Amino acid sequence: MKGILKKLMRIGFAGALSLLAFAPSAVMAQEPTVDVQIPVTTEFTKDSDKPADTVHLTTSFKLEPLDGAPAPATAEVSIDGAGKASLGPVSFSASGNYYYQLSAGLNKGENNSGLDEKLIVRVTVVNDDKGGLSSVITAYRSQSDASSDKGKMDTAFLIEYKAPKSPAQPTTARDPKKAQKTKTSVYAQPGLWILIGGAALFILLGADKRSKARN
Repeated sequence: MKGILKKLMRIGFAGALSLLAFAPSAVMAQEPTVDVQIPVTTEFTKDSDKPADTVHLTTSFKLEPLDGAPAPATAEVSIDGAGKASLGPVSFSASGNYYYQLSAGLNKGENNSGLDEKLIVRVTVVNDDKGGLSSVITAYRSQSDASSDKGKMDTAFLIEYKAPKSPAQPTTARDPKKAQKTKTSVYAQPGLWILIGGAALFILLGADKRSKARN
């Protein structure tokens, strides 16, 4: 009986050593992965005015996987005005080219341009020199451009905004009576003529008296 127990203990000990020996190999055998964020940016054009704090220009973004590419953890984001955001992350475990459709939308308003653009985003995953994975993100106008690697773009979108013009101040209508008085010449006022004539007569009479006194 003791002999059997000793044999079982030896077998168990050997099994434990085998597990310890193979455990590191099992960990090393796990496939490497890389998490990728897809950046998006909105900017105002050089000719744009600065929006007031009460103006909200919200651009919506959506990332859709194509041809079985891994789905992003966050597929939709939005940016108010000019700013930056990201879609994802997307987790990749094998090298290759993965394609996504990126949509950008902004409603056109009285003072701003609209956005309704679709780009193809290609994520290229490669094996790095450390045994892991690395990625490169590029954007294109179409799938054919992405497949042929022509016309690379970034994921920045331009918005044009013009501040509303202040309404013109209405011209105040003048009182017709006041306008008539303004147009009336001083020479057309009879009272003034009487005063001037009286003064002239007084001067002439005074001059005549002085002339007689001399004679």
